Amino acid sequence: MHVAPITSGSADSYVEHEQIDGLVVGVRPMTDKAEVKETFKIDLLDKGLLPILVVAENKSPTVSFIIPREKVGVLDNATGITSASQRKKVTSSSGEVMANTGAVLVGLGGYALPLAVIGMPLEFTGMQKQSNASIIEFNLADNEFYTHTLGPGDKAQGFIYYQLPKDAAALSNCHVVAEAKNPATGETTAFDFPLNINLPK
Repeated sequence: MHVAPITSGSADSYVEHEQIDGLVVGVRPMTDKAEVKETFKIDLLDKGLLPILVVAENKSPTVSFIIPREKVGVLDNATGITSASQRKKVTSSSGEVMANTGAVLVGLGGYALPLAVIGMPLEFTGMQKQSNASIIEFNLADNEFYTHTLGPGDKAQGFIYYQLPKDAAALSNCHVVAEAKNPATGETTAFDFPLNINLPK
């Protein structure tokens, strides 16, 4: 097993994209099981977890933007709650890891990496499977969307992970949301995309 780097197109190449004040944000929910397994080395959809690629590009020649990780998530209009506010547990053969606001701290090589895995049990046995579990956890963390400061011409990309509701009809209430801040003026810009997806049976 190996960690696959993220490959993405330009932000405006995705069906769901928007440009405001020179900042372009595009999102793409990943619903193809084969693609998900190839990218993350596990079928996240089978675990009820939807990876959503978020790509941001600053096309402004003069303005910079900050996109905080905690301002990117899935909003349920029916409850007013975003996925980032949920608290769940992730289990593996090495023990339990607590997730806070959608992020888990996993120690790897002396570093604490935030891992946005929500409520997905990973059960492995044997040394090889433990190694594979570590690779999967690292892969999820490495591909996550982190806080970015985008200067003119900069691009950021990464995944957010959304715990799918048990009732598929509830997806009609869900939106992918992001907020960017102009550090020079303090002004914020909000992006909102409907989560229009058809999940495989």
